[in-house]
Amino acid sequence: MIQNKWISFLGLIFALFFAAVAWCDLSESELADILMKAHKADQKIPVLSTQKPNLDVQTAYHVQKAYVDQRLSQDQIAGFKAGFSTGAAQKKYGLNAPAAGVLFASGKKMGFPLIEKSAFKNLIVETEIGFLMGKSITQPLKDISELYEYIQAVMPVIELPDVGFAEKASGVDIIAANVASASFIAGKEREFKGLDLNNIFVTLYLEGQEVNKGKGADAMGDQWKAALWLINTILQQGWKIEPGQIIITGALPKAIPGKPGKYVADFEKLGKISFEIK
Repeated sequence: MIQNKWISFLGLIFALFFAAVAWCDLSESELADILMKAHKADQKIPVLSTQKPNLDVQTAYHVQKAYVDQRLSQDQIAGFKAGFSTGAAQKKYGLNAPAAGVLFASGKKMGFPLIEKSAFKNLIVETEIGFLMGKSITQPLKDISELYEYIQAVMPVIELPDVGFAEKASGVDIIAANVASASFIAGKEREFKGLDLNNIFVTLYLEGQEVNKGKGADAMGDQWKAALWLINTILQQGWKIEPGQIIITGALPKAIPGKPGKYVADFEKLGKISFEIK
């Protein structure tokens, strides 16, 4: 009987081992399917690293691409976003570089929108600077001076990511899930010539009280450097930039919880954005 119990115990160990191996061997398309299934069912975002412990940044971007491609069967690309644009954010989530993701056309809002908090699992608010693309980009850009030729205008932007993960997520989990991209509010376009984007201060008010303040240089130390990094990273992931698309360079200086109330974001010379979360 002792021998039979020992055999059963060994059988359980082997079963668990092969099950773990099977999880680790999940393909990028299978991982993307897991994200898509949760999205369609309006469930919390799966944390893929619990199923694939060896998930790394490169694999996470491949998963993101496969996942976004599935989403695009019923949506379009409005632009691209940067996340983890500060060293503190990267350190917090175990990364050594910013992250890039896709903005969906279905998430674009303008004017003075009412944001339904119930449409998000975990809504956060970010003040960002956006760049409106004037030309297609299919090859990496050499430097910022070349980048100027492709920018049509700049604008204030409020990003409204949804970080509603099923459990604590790492940086690679967030990259795989398209950097929590959900919605964004695009402000009025402005001519960028003569504007020092790095020294524009951004103040966010909730019901008249200041709740966040930063400036353009908070994103990777330089707005133009951040935009160049984002464009070249997006191209590396197999996307291309089209005229009319918007790129946003990261939170200034941090993300805050999306609490109910009336907000005003003052971007100085770039203008203001007002919205309400209900």
